Amino acid sequence: MDDSTAAMTEVQAADARDREIESAAARGAYWTGSRLFVALSAMIFGSGAFAYFYLHSVDNNGLWHPSGQRPSDFVSVSVLSFVVIGAGLFWWYSRSLLAGQANPSDWRVAAGVACALFLAAGLVQFWGMTRTGFYPGSSGYASVYVAVMPLFAVYCLGTAYWLETVLARSLRAKDVLTPDEATRDSDDVVSFTGTVVGAKLFVVFVAIVGVTFFILFSVVK
Repeated sequence: MDDSTAAMTEVQAADARDREIESAAARGAYWTGSRLFVALSAMIFGSGAFAYFYLHSVDNNGLWHPSGQRPSDFVSVSVLSFVVIGAGLFWWYSRSLLAGQANPSDWRVAAGVACALFLAAGLVQFWGMTRTGFYPGSSGYASVYVAVMPLFAVYCLGTAYWLETVLARSLRAKDVLTPDEATRDSDDVVSFTGTVVGAKLFVVFVAIVGVTFFILFSVVK
């Protein structure tokens, strides 16, 4: 009887270790995947920034940025505000949630507001592209703007979709926001936590891209 009990205990301990290893591997996959996606996106937007500075540097005829070519301040400031506020909200409340300091209801509200702000940013940016007042081939500045900003709008809409899926999952499986010792390493909790960590990084990246190109297109002369 004692031998069978000891054997059972060893089996349970081995299962627990295997489960812990699997959970760590899953979290590592989410961690790596989100950072690889950010790195790939940084290369894409980096090519836009390179085109901006390259065309600016080889402008010998004063045709890089003719007078009057400037995006609407209403569009550019609105998009920047939506993105920065949305990223800040989601980053702060997700950080607090993962540290066990945020109320689940507060996190859901923050995630919902952030989702709406990123959605608004993408839609406003697309709307602004229809009334820029200049054409893609009219200058180097116009060409870079028309190439980069629609892509940025797509990223804003993609971010909104990502946040919506995370929020929807938290509403369907309410225990993922408040896991206990028994559920901490469950598939749902590990998947949800990994997704939140990835989204937390991604919203910051999108905000940095928004600030960078706002400075290039709306501040730098």
